[in-house]
Amino acid sequence: MLNSLQTRDVRLYCANGMELAGLVRLFTPREGVSMRKYRLPILGLLPAFEATARHRSMQKAALEMSLSRQAISQQIVKLEQQVGRAVFKRLPNRLILTAGGETLLSAVDVAFSHIQRAVRQMNGRQKPERLILSVDPDFASLWLVPRLAEFYASVPDTVVEIVAENDISSQRRPTVHCAIRYAPAGVEFENVELLFRSRLFPVCSAALARTLPVKTVRDLGRHVLLHDRSMREWKEYLDSYGARADVDPRKGIVFSKSALCLEAAVRGQGVAMGDDFLAATYLAEGRLIRPFDSSLRSRNAYYFLVPAGAAKHPAVASFRSWLFSNVGRRRAKVAAV
Repeated sequence: MLNSLQTRDVRLYCANGMELAGLVRLFTPREGVSMRKYRLPILGLLPAFEATARHRSMQKAALEMSLSRQAISQQIVKLEQQVGRAVFKRLPNRLILTAGGETLLSAVDVAFSHIQRAVRQMNGRQKPERLILSVDPDFASLWLVPRLAEFYASVPDTVVEIVAENDISSQRRPTVHCAIRYAPAGVEFENVELLFRSRLFPVCSAALARTLPVKTVRDLGRHVLLHDRSMREWKEYLDSYGARADVDPRKGIVFSKSALCLEAAVRGQGVAMGDDFLAATYLAEGRLIRPFDSSLRSRNAYYFLVPAGAAKHPAVASFRSWLFSNVGRRRAKVAAV
């Protein structure tokens, strides 16, 4: 790089003519030489990083790229040296992206997706791609659909199809490109990433709380309990606070969808079990309130799954980056409260 620069010695003076310092050496581009617009790591290292991050495995990345595991490892190390920080945490049986690695992966996913789309257009393959998302119905209605326009703006040439379903085996269908599932925390699927795990707490309308105050857990005994899918969450919550003697979790109304349960709570029909993620919009808009602060960590979690055959779909990479980025921002806001 120094070969592209020339030096000049100058003197610096104040407005009153006093000299500030002795000779100062300035480096400026030589005549006819322009500086690079982008300062990037060696681009040839990024495919190995993207494949390793997607598989969470150097061995699987090596198989995909027809390289040795050692070659992939060397490229990752070289990339980390160039960016000045680690992009993976090396655990005994798996790799985890660091915060810096997540940031880099989001940028690389979007860049690769745009490049692939541009190449397809140059080759005359302008038929819109189809991205089929199999999504838990509650996640789809309460979180994904209200934000879908933001994602679609980043992939305008893609037909996005959302299939709302609970079937855990649906991601094995060849037509499904990725899935979001609600399942017991700690469950192991192939090609799965933990999206988030919520905390549960009672929610109700402000009008209901004014009519019949809910100031402690034991006050719930005077209210109708609204159950989401089953009575288990209320039972576990009451057990954790020793309130089973005052509140019977076997009574109330059971809904098959979280959205229906929360809507009933908005209309003052009882007290529902909300969470810090899917109920966030209701709480932010004041349609629901938390009558007290006690909470319980959910035994379930949301997962993001990509079937092996769909991993290279360009829109899948864009959707994953957008999804994890938005969920991460929401979780950060929750943690800051």
